[in-house]
This record gives sequence, structure tokens and C-alpha cells, in this order.
Amino acid sequence: MRLLSVRVQDFRCVEDSTDFPIADVTCLVGKNESGKTALLKALHKLKPDEASKEQFETAKDYPRRKWRPDTPIADEPPAVTTTWRMEDVDVAALEEQFGTGVVSDRVFTISKGYDNVRRFGIKIDEGAVAKSLIAELKVPEEELIIAGSKDPRTIQKSLAELKELSAAQQKLLDVLQQRFPKGINLAAINTLAARVPIFLYFDQYLTLPGTVSVNEIVTRQQQNKLTERDRVFLALLALAGTTLEGVHGAGTFEEFNASLRAVSNQITDQIFKYWSQNKHLDVDIRLDHSRPHDLPPFNAGWIFRTRIDNRRHRADTNFDDRSSGFVWFFSFLVWFYQLRQLYGNNLIILLDEPGLSLHARAQADLLRYINEQLRPHYQVIYTTHSPFMISADDLLSVRTVEDVVVKDKVSGEETLFGTKVSKEVLSTDPDTVSPLQRVLDYEITQTLFIGKHTLLVEGPSDLLYLKWFSRQLEKAGKPGLDYRWNICVVCGVDRIPGFVSLFQGNNLHVAAVVDVQHGHKARIENARKALADKHLLTLDSYSGQRETDIEDVLGRTFYVALVNEAFDLRGVHELPTAKPAAAPERVVKEVEAHIAILPPHYLEFDHTTPAEWLFQRDDRGASLSGFADALARMETLIGDLNALMP
Repeated sequence: MRLLSVRVQDFRCVEDSTDFPIADVTCLVGKNESGKTALLKALHKLKPDEASKEQFETAKDYPRRKWRPDTPIADEPPAVTTTWRMEDVDVAALEEQFGTGVVSDRVFTISKGYDNVRRFGIKIDEGAVAKSLIAELKVPEEELIIAGSKDPRTIQKSLAELKELSAAQQKLLDVLQQRFPKGINLAAINTLAARVPIFLYFDQYLTLPGTVSVNEIVTRQQQNKLTERDRVFLALLALAGTTLEGVHGAGTFEEFNASLRAVSNQITDQIFKYWSQNKHLDVDIRLDHSRPHDLPPFNAGWIFRTRIDNRRHRADTNFDDRSSGFVWFFSFLVWFYQLRQLYGNNLIILLDEPGLSLHARAQADLLRYINEQLRPHYQVIYTTHSPFMISADDLLSVRTVEDVVVKDKVSGEETLFGTKVSKEVLSTDPDTVSPLQRVLDYEITQTLFIGKHTLLVEGPSDLLYLKWFSRQLEKAGKPGLDYRWNICVVCGVDRIPGFVSLFQGNNLHVAAVVDVQHGHKARIENARKALADKHLLTLDSYSGQRETDIEDVLGRTFYVALVNEAFDLRGVHELPTAKPAAAPERVVKEVEAHIAILPPHYLEFDHTTPAEWLFQRDDRGASLSGFADALARMETLIGDLNALMP
């Protein structure tokens, strides 16, 4: 069966969460103290893995500002209300016991309050049950007392009032009383209750011990006093398909060594499928005699040691000495395997802030594990405030959690509404949506600007000139810029190393085209080092001058004609055809100085205006003076860029 929605009321900081939908994997996002943990805790109490530990307690769980010790807590509203949908297997199980057509509606509810009684709201067709039972027992219609009656309770009452019963009537009465002593509805609820998934709640994630005393663990096992860490270690062996006795009881050295090696290999394969931070690690489980100078209890008997072998550094370390993130990830995968073995597959998994100690890429590995290993078999609900634990491909499964306080604009008085959950991803609270914004920032950047093959340019005018001249080359029957290049504006050569660092994990093919200016040598070298060999193209190679912008590659003749048109410079205000003797080397500087002394009604100069004019008036650009030379130089630049493409 599937959990469709949840509503939590009067539980800790949650007065009424409102009804919120549950997906295959549901992510609850909110800032600290917003009530995310309270939501999971309340849901866990519906059907926990250990019923004795998870009861609603008035003094502990009822909202403090509403609780009065001398006033009994009403059963309504329930602390948690859930909506479910029966799957085909659930309907089949009910029909096998009660007859075809017994389920009137596959959607039903389960609620639980401070009396700790689960209450079901289901729709059962009792007439279908009676019809099936009568057919099964072959009771003649005329012996049903009330002609046409299909109500089992009416039939049972009528039969019980008869002084003499036929054999068929007696059998029908006996079956009704035996199978449904408290009514069909309750019997159906009992059957359905057994099929409701168990909720597994993880908050304090247990860690695997790197060193285990065999004597100690055997003693605790015999005394039925195994600790949680003991169980994690036994789960580690179970993950590899063996037991403590199976490894320790090997008859020969070769058998013993093969067992340990097999355990190590199995665990390495399963763990490192989802740990991409370091692929040069192996798990090595050893069983050694103790050493007398080791600390108790590891100075007596046999000792299991879990060690991590680093092939790159040719060194091994005790598991306990690894990073906290690695220990957490390793232990979580092992411990979940153990719980799944213990409670079966009919589970709903609640994860409270998983992976806090993990690096961003490792959190992505954990998210991949959830989607690949858990999602196909279980519903998962987890809380987070990390953008790296949110799937940009599944934002519709995110629920925002806010502790809502509304302030009156006039009086300034605040009204507390408590924790609210919304399926509207874009909350109004900036703190709540901050992780979502970070996900969207990164994803949109990649989606809109970043591709497998990314060409970095310094400004929007560079992008427009490359696009326009590429189009002119294609019109002339020559190769334009390879369509696979995605042009991205980074606004300065200084930003290229940061860009490459940010996206290098995505295996992008990146090249860059940059200006050359006095004092930029170190910046250009830093950008060059960040890119692959020959993937930084400096524009001085195409202009024939030391300091160069993209406008110098176009040539002074073409660019001056373009600026005169774009800014509508006429007569005495027109840029001269011949370059003045005192003009700067870069044509942009010459143009800036010229326009700066023009009358105020002329537009101020910026790089983009001429490029936009050219791009918007496609045909007129080719008629400007110097076009042929500009096209030839841009053809060389575009050809060199295409040559970088695999």
C-alpha cells in the first residue's frame, strides 16, 4: 500500500501542519527548529518498529502553550492522520478472506492520538461479504429468513432469534460468529492493519566499530546483551553473506583465508558502488590473535579488525581512524541492511538529517543510493537543509516546512500558527527556500549556459560577434562555429579558474577566448593553467597588436563604421576614417574618448550597443567598410575554436 498524505496536529511545535502529500521520495526542507524532526517523530509513532518506545505522551509531546495538566486531552483531533491507497495485492488479500468486491474504496485513513489507539477509516461492502459467504456455504435463499437481505449483521441477528435452525443456517451462523465475532468491519481492519508498513526512523546513526573482541561479543550474544554497535558489526558480516561463527569456524587456513577475503571483497563491491570520494580504497577484514599490550578487551582472545586499504598511498588504517563522513556512510549502508533483514521489506523509511558530515559530492552519492536502492522498494521521507541533498530533477517532491508567525502591520502583535508544511516549493520565507535556491542556481546555470562543450567569453558583445560572424560564414558556404559549443559569458578573465573549478566534476570540455590588456599577464596565465592544453585563445593572435579586444579583431575600419551607424554619428560628430596619431592602440579606447566629448543627447558608449545593432540588422552589417577583412580574421578564430572540438 502507498502512503498518500500526512497531517500532524497538536504535537510539540506542530499545531496543524495541514495535509501534505507524500511521494515515493519526499524531502522536507526547512531551517533549524522549523519542526521537521517533529513531523517525522509523529509519523513514526503511527506504527513504529518498536511499539514500546514510541507512544504519544501528553507531558512530553503535547504543545506546551496549550497543555493544562489538570485538563484531560481530547481524542480529537488525532495527533497524526494519514491517507493511504491499497495496491492490488492488498485488495487481493482482503478479497481472499472476505470475498470478491469487499473493498468499496481503495483509499482509507489511519489516525492515532494521545490514547495511542490506531483508528482506521475504510469502506467495506458488507453485502459483498455476505454474498460470498452464502455462496461458499451454499445456503438456500429461502433459509436466509429475510428475503433479499445481504447485510451479515441482520442475517446473524435473525438466525440467532430462531428456535430451530436448519443445518445450513446453523453452519452460516457459526461461521459468522467465528470469523467475525466483533463484526466484519473490524475483521477487515485487523487484516489491513497487519499489512500497513512499519516505519523505520533514523536520527542517531550508529557507527561500525573498527575493532571487535570475539570473546566479548560471543559472551554478550550468549547473554542476549548485544549492544547496538555489536549488531552493526554482525550486520557487516551478514552483508557479505556470512556470520561470526562461519568465519571463525573455518577448518583450514585456506578455508579461513578465503572466507575473510570473500567477506572483504563483497563489502568493498557493495559499499564503494556508492562512495565516489575515493575509488582507491578496499575493505580488509582480519581475524588476529590479540596483542598483550593492546588496551582491554583487545588484549585477550581473537580480535576482528576492519581496516581500509588505500591502494594509491599503499597504506591501511583502522576503520575508526577514517573520516567521520566515510564512517557515517559506511555504517549507514550496513545498518540499514540489518534492519531490512530484521523487519522485512514492508517499510517506510524516515531519515532525519542524513549525511550531515558528508562532503557535497558524497551527499550526492547518498541521494543516488536513496533513489537507486531505496526508492524502487520503499517510500522514503527525509529532512534536510543541505542543497546537495535535494534532487533538482524532482523538486515537485519537496515540501517546505516553516514555523509560521504572522505579525499585524498596524499593532505589531504576533500570532503564532506553528509548523506548516506546504507542497508549494517557492515559500515566501527566504531562510526556508535558501537550499532550494542554491539547487536552482546551480541547475539553471548548467541548463541555460553550460553544456558538454562550453566556450567561455568575457562579455556579451563577444558572444554576439561570434554568433553574427558565424552566421555570415555559413551564408558564404563556409563552416560557422560548431553548433556543439555553448557560449557562456563569465564577465572577466579572473572568473575562468573559478568557473572551471566549480564545474570540473561534470567532465565538461571547456575553452576560452580572452582579451589581452596591459597588466593582465598573471590573470591570463592563471586562466591558462585552469584549462586543457591550447584551450585558452588570446585575441592578440588574431589582431596583430599587443593589446586587443574582440573589437580589434574586427579591425578599426569595420568597427568605426559600425559605431557610426549604431550611435548615429554624422558630420562633425562622426568617427574619422583615418586613425588619429594620438589615438590609443585599442579601438574601444579611441571610441570611448571620442563619444565622451560629444553633445549630451548622444548615448553613452558601451561595448554591447554596436554588437546588438549588428545582430539586429543582419544584412546591413555586411555592407560596412572593412567587412571582408573582419570576416577573414573571425573565420580564423572560429576555425581554431572548431579545431578544439573532438
